[in-house]
Amino acid sequence: MFGFFFNSPAWQLIVQSDWMTKFVLLGLFLLSVVCFAIIAFKIISLNSQKRMTSELFNRMKKVQVFSDIISLGKEYRKSLGGKFLMQNLSELKTLLDKNKEQKLTEQDFEYLGIIAEQSIDQLVTEGEIYLPILSTAAASSPLIGLFGTVWGLIHAFVNISQEKSADIAVVAPGIAEALTTTLAGILVAIPALIAFHYFSNELRKQEQQLGHLSDKFLNIIKQTFIK
Repeated sequence: MFGFFFNSPAWQLIVQSDWMTKFVLLGLFLLSVVCFAIIAFKIISLNSQKRMTSELFNRMKKVQVFSDIISLGKEYRKSLGGKFLMQNLSELKTLLDKNKEQKLTEQDFEYLGIIAEQSIDQLVTEGEIYLPILSTAAASSPLIGLFGTVWGLIHAFVNISQEKSADIAVVAPGIAEALTTTLAGILVAIPALIAFHYFSNELRKQEQQLGHLSDKFLNIIKQTFIK
């Protein structure tokens, strides 16, 4: 397989290209390695989060008493939903400790609702880690490739002028060499763009589940601590 690649015309074009083209191709290669590492990491973590969050969401639907929320928060503490519950349970404990009767006022409940919204925003932001890199790679790699192509074309036309011939045998290798960077940029951008939109869409779904989880949590809190 590698023998076929290293003996291919594409590899020969890379070998005979100038230093700027090689520099651009090396940069795009390193960027692709980073993107695929991020994609692999996000797929593994996303699958785990989706499974745990779905389980927690389904079990939360059946919760009727406050003690069950505490148990679910501890059981799923590694999931986004579990982190949400534990953060808000901590805030609830702080509010209840201020009241000897272990009850909440309407103002306390409104404050807890604000904290719940902030918790969702924080968890979604944490879930978006590395996604800006994919977005930046998808947007910038074609431009980087285009820069390499323009540079290569200039280099090719300079060679043509020196050869004093516009014969296809003289023109074609230089143009083909220049176009390799555009191809490389597109090959980096396509998977990065697809992955970015896929992960963003999945994160929006988890944000909706956290919103439903928050509604259920606040409803149980209201029934339990506000009389």
